[in-house]
This record gives sequence, structure tokens and C-alpha cells, in this order.
Amino acid sequence: MTRQDVLGVAEARKQLPDLLARFGRGSVDSVFLGSHRKAVGVLVPVRVYDELRGERARAVDDAAGSLRAEGPEPSSIAAELAGLFTQGRITAGQMEAMLLAYHRAA
Repeated sequence: MTRQDVLGVAEARKQLPDLLARFGRGSVDSVFLGSHRKAVGVLVPVRVYDELRGERARAVDDAAGSLRAEGPEPSSIAAELAGLFTQGRITAGQMEAMLLAYHRAA
């Protein structure tokens, strides 16, 4: 399924058992959900989701390690936001904006 193949709610509901079976057989293809051919969500196999979270965690660890190598420890707000990013609860852009707003206000 390509990104242009966006399933509407009714079609996704109808195909859900087949989609889950496909994931269970090892498919790593994502399924885009939305309306009017505009994707607003995506279903991914757990294996892909776990990989993405792992990549986020490694990126955060690398950034914190680079900062520590230069001397300072990450601030508590940076550590908290990095945790939210690693969990997939905020995007990299949101984390950056929140950190900038926090440090500008301080």
C-alpha cells in the first residue's frame, strides 16, 4: 500500500482483520488512514513501532552524551521532554519549541 492509498474509516474497519493478519505474517508495510485521500493517521506493525521508539531513544542518548562530553548535564526540563519524545508523545519539533520557550523565559 502506497501513501496515496489512504483508507477511509469504513474501509479500514472492513479490512482490519486482514490488515492485522498481514502484520502477523511479518509485513512491515504501513497503512494510512484518513479521508479524501489525505492521510491523518497510520497503522504500523508493532515491530516497526518498536524500531522507531528505539531509534528515538538512541538519538536522545547520543545527544545527551554529546552534551555531557562538553561538560554540562542536560537540564531537568530537557530530560523530561526527551522522555516524552522517546515515548512518542511529542514530536522533535514540539520538543525543540518547548525547550526554546522554556529557556527564553528563564
